[in-house]
Amino acid sequence: DHAVNGSSAPPLDLVVATDGSESAELAVTAAVKLARALGGRVIFVYVRSSLGALGVPFYQEKVSEQMNHARAALDRARALSDDQKVEADEEILEGDAAEHIVELARARDAALIVIGSRGHAAVTGALLGSVSSAVLHRADRPVLVVPPQRHT
Repeated sequence: DHAVNGSSAPPLDLVVATDGSESAELAVTAAVKLARALGGRVIFVYVRSSLGALGVPFYQEKVSEQMNHARAALDRARALSDDQKVEADEEILEGDAAEHIVELARARDAALIVIGSRGHAAVTGALLGSVSSAVLHRADRPVLVVPPQRHT
């Protein structure tokens, strides 16, 4: 039973995008801490790219590779939420990452989308990765973009 402003309310859901990159790991950490502080839940999402027309053995090999990468990223995220005693759910989707992240947040009525500033495919020198930028432009709810760590 979570009390927000003196009234009983359902826990806040935070959709957290991860691709296993360092930037995504920072977003996962920030989201889990925030969910813990607010008594909320996290929904980890990994969006794998569509493979298009590949021959059967190559397609199966690529899907297997993508799923192994997704599982590893989600397992790391889940380990952190378990450690912090934060309720978590996870989704592996395929296609346009920004579109699926925004749609999932809408479908789950998430209070917030949390993303890293750059993923694996980010262009060096770009202020924001293309997925982060697209999520910011398409989202119909607040988005927290977690910046990279500054090494001092």
